[in-house]
Amino acid sequence: MGLRNLDDSPTAASPTLPARKKGRERRQQIIDTAKEVLMTSGITSLVLRDIAVQLGITHGNLQYYFPTKEDLLVAIFDQELLAYTDSLHRAAKQTTSRQGRIAAILDAGLAVTKSKSTSLWRMLISFADQRPQLAEILKKQNLQYDLELASELALIIPEVTEDRRKHIAQITRMMLDGFSIQLTWDDPNSPEMRALESELKVTLASWILAPEDR
Repeated sequence: MGLRNLDDSPTAASPTLPARKKGRERRQQIIDTAKEVLMTSGITSLVLRDIAVQLGITHGNLQYYFPTKEDLLVAIFDQELLAYTDSLHRAAKQTTSRQGRIAAILDAGLAVTKSKSTSLWRMLISFADQRPQLAEILKKQNLQYDLELASELALIIPEVTEDRRKHIAQITRMMLDGFSIQLTWDDPNSPEMRALESELKVTLASWILAPEDR
């Protein structure tokens, strides 16, 4: 699904730089508006025509950027994943020790579970079982996260086999997903959740750094 020219006019043959900038801004406005609808009203309330009305553009103009609801959802979660993995890579560069880098990566992941946007991931998980298209989006995002985390682990624990690094990435993601779901009913700042967060970090860090043949 390649991106088209980001000009507001589909008939423009060679968009100028201002037109391209305007197109990028319009595309981002659509994503931001749709994201707000998802977080406040849920996925069933995401209707392309309604988004167009909110932005004061035509339905056809919106479909120039996102022909279908699925295309818009992919763009939203691609952006969310990029922000997530960028924070992961930045965290890993904050220190040089193995323990410090692992702790920083886990802290970055836990911070995302407590952010406002994590409701988007919980929503995607909840609907993926019912809608194959959403399941495919979730699968794609999870695979990409696993690859990004495994690439950082290759720098931290290069002696570990590639397969094990992939497994560590997958299990880390699954545990963070579980923690995120727990936060739908628990206060992240409660003593119990703080203790659970600490236990999660210690458990994952000790397991990741454990000898492979243990």
